[in-house]
Amino acid sequence: MPINPQSIKPPANLVPRNHTPPNGHKYPVQLGDSWATLAATVGMTPWDLIRYNYPRLPSDLQLASKEVNWYLENYVGCTQLTLDQRNYRFSPPGEIWLPNAPLTPDQIARNLVLTTLRGPVIGRMNFGVGFLMISAGYYEDIAKAIEAGKIVVKLNPASTTLAFYNGGLKPPVIELGPSTSRDLIVHECTHAIFDMLKITTRVEQSEAFGYLSQALYGLLSHGPSARYNVPFHMPALSWVAWQTIFDESKRLAGVLKTNFWVSDDDASGLFWAIRNAQFAGYQSRVGKVETNDGI
Repeated sequence: MPINPQSIKPPANLVPRNHTPPNGHKYPVQLGDSWATLAATVGMTPWDLIRYNYPRLPSDLQLASKEVNWYLENYVGCTQLTLDQRNYRFSPPGEIWLPNAPLTPDQIARNLVLTTLRGPVIGRMNFGVGFLMISAGYYEDIAKAIEAGKIVVKLNPASTTLAFYNGGLKPPVIELGPSTSRDLIVHECTHAIFDMLKITTRVEQSEAFGYLSQALYGLLSHGPSARYNVPFHMPALSWVAWQTIFDESKRLAGVLKTNFWVSDDDASGLFWAIRNAQFAGYQSRVGKVETNDGI
């Protein structure tokens, strides 16, 4: 029985049949395999693995699913269907690409950063505050720098959900925890962009761009989210400042989604909050000019 015609669509931006993803190998699919089970073997999400094979899929998942079915029918040669006849199931003798395995924790972290930087949302990340602008293309430059070894990605289990960019090391290092979100990865990669471009700035500007990129990526990826409430476990001024950081980042991201730019005056509340957050990593930098030296 053929697949439901409403569940398949020729790709709008076709990936060539001879497309060879980086650092991968062909895998002959078996009965019982799925995108989810195969992705788990290489430390990826199912959609990351799908986009690893077919990087030109649209961001809309419903449209992307229809195009995936086309690739499975025409490139992989799938003939077996799910019970609802809306999706193909893997069956021999078809093949897909898997990243070379086994992967080390650092390689898994690196792949997570690269798939984030090359995901469909990043193409919409053009935004600016005052005289500083970030282009979506800069994130691809960071991905290429990682592939070239000019930036190293490491996993630190002690970092849990956090992430850090250390431009003082040569080569610079992006450090992830085991549960770091893609939103926070974009935050740290934005710091890497400042370093790459050798931008002279101040802590309130560089960190504001980090938080704004994090909030904007989240908004474009998941839509509006509930307010993040900072826990009451810190001095009053610092609590107000941290709550303001998250509230203002969310508000300004909503503006940037459609207007792409806000003035320094618009971002003044966010700047104030970063200067007053009473976080050692920020306090020591307040009032000083910061010069990035490149990657």
